[in-house]
Amino acid sequence: MNVRTRWVGIMLCAAVALSLTACGSNNLNRINQGDVAGISAASMNSNIAPIDSNTAEAIDDGPFKKYDQPITISLGRQGITGNNLPDGDTLESNQYLKYVEDRLNVKVKYDFSVEDLDAYNQKVNLTIASGDIPDMMVVDEQQFKRLTKAGLLADLTKVYEKYSSPLIKQYYASYSGDRVLNTGRVDGKLYALPNTNIDGSYQLLWMRKDWLDKLGLKLPTTLEDVMTIARAFKDRDPDGNGEPDTVGLLGDQSLVYDGLFFTFDPVFNMYHSYPKNWFKDASGNIVYGSTTPETKQALVQLSQMYKEGLIDQQFLTRKWEDNVGLVSSGKAGILFAPWFAGWMISDSVKADPNAEWLPLAAPLDSDGKRNVVPSAPAGTFLVVSKKAAHPEAALKLLSVEYEGIRLIDPAATELYKGKGVGWANYPLNLQLDFQDAIARDIPVYEKVIKDGDTMNLPERLIPRVNSVLKNYRDPKKDITAFADSLAFFTAGAVIGSDKITKVEPIFYGKTETMAKRGVYLDKLENETFLRIITGAAPIDDFDKFVSTWKKIGGDTIAKEIDAIVKTRRFKQPS
Repeated sequence: MNVRTRWVGIMLCAAVALSLTACGSNNLNRINQGDVAGISAASMNSNIAPIDSNTAEAIDDGPFKKYDQPITISLGRQGITGNNLPDGDTLESNQYLKYVEDRLNVKVKYDFSVEDLDAYNQKVNLTIASGDIPDMMVVDEQQFKRLTKAGLLADLTKVYEKYSSPLIKQYYASYSGDRVLNTGRVDGKLYALPNTNIDGSYQLLWMRKDWLDKLGLKLPTTLEDVMTIARAFKDRDPDGNGEPDTVGLLGDQSLVYDGLFFTFDPVFNMYHSYPKNWFKDASGNIVYGSTTPETKQALVQLSQMYKEGLIDQQFLTRKWEDNVGLVSSGKAGILFAPWFAGWMISDSVKADPNAEWLPLAAPLDSDGKRNVVPSAPAGTFLVVSKKAAHPEAALKLLSVEYEGIRLIDPAATELYKGKGVGWANYPLNLQLDFQDAIARDIPVYEKVIKDGDTMNLPERLIPRVNSVLKNYRDPKKDITAFADSLAFFTAGAVIGSDKITKVEPIFYGKTETMAKRGVYLDKLENETFLRIITGAAPIDDFDKFVSTWKKIGGDTIAKEIDAIVKTRRFKQPS
């Protein structure tokens, strides 16, 4: 995992803790849990409807009912690199694990625990090949498909309805059309519990408001506005040092990528171009977003911007950390990045307290909308062996675990209190949250700022509210509080803007040909687009790319997706 991907993952996990945006089915997915080991359960963010645990426990048989006799379940899971548990505690023996075990009378036995992600996947693959899997484990999409095809998984359809807590069901229900839970279904039956990737990991336009004011420029709405600002930031000495040392719009070689920094997603999206995503056109044909005329238009625009120097001329050779350095050193003042870039940007304010950054939903299209593609709804899956004596234990463990993670149970607030021990030490490392996890807490911050009343807040929100309130009362004096407020409050409010229009793909995931040819197809696409943007190739090469891409696998993938879409049937549980 490269530095850029790992650092973005750390920040996103620190922000939401249970949802990797931006993580979906891309290489941000399933970031090593060591990256979040220092994030306490108390810092996790979601807005939860009240749940009366005592009432739930009184139900004769349900998610919180303790087993009369002890049971043991076997678990295979990814370990935690650099775990920050206190001396004497381990992944296999800690307060979080004991909390869940004591509440349910369940003993968790680890069949295996492998820290490195690649090594973990190798272990899972070997386990699948043997046909003898543990009672429970978290797998990726391809592993899930192999397990269902081999008939190794328990049908969780009925046990989900009976043994999932209201909170777990609320998480899944927050994704319209059952779109997340459906990813765990095969032929109408639920064979896996998917993770949930929260909404809002698309790129916002971040810019130095103090530079705008100095140069007499207004906040942008259109791409033309963005170009004017990039030109001014490059040419008009916004830092006032008399040197031509500032750059325009920062860039990244990935070009388009959900959840990454410095990519050009908003420019493509403004043209109604959605590279790397699949849609149905007006005729009902399956179309790959990277091959459309709109994408060609966007490439023409980007190549013109690069030719004029509005895009950083060295973006092809800069490493991700180089771009971060340009921001922190005050040499860059305009970029595209998700809401959680607030932490990275705070370094700029640490170096220059006069730096004033604003996130915006821009550039807008001709209808005044910022078009975005939501993250893939899920990318990992909790599965249960067909041989498991107690398949319902997966739902019971998950239900109790999230009462602890979200600090709904008062007893959970005392676990490793003040020590910042990572949530991933709970037995089931399945990340769940509401789709609008970030935006739904904005009213809480607004109310606290308005009336200063921090009474009766959910325990989980108190640290974040304190940061927002501290920064409001004394801006930028506490950089940590400023960074939290900039990300969660300022940028979090923007991702809930009514200017945001979500464009939903027809398909997420990987087909058989994607798994075989995807790396080569992606390489062809990225190299062609980079060459066009930087002027190393004419725009006509786009048409050659489309033709070649279709011949070497693209058309086959489109047929595979069409077949999947046509046969997709999700039955409601009885």
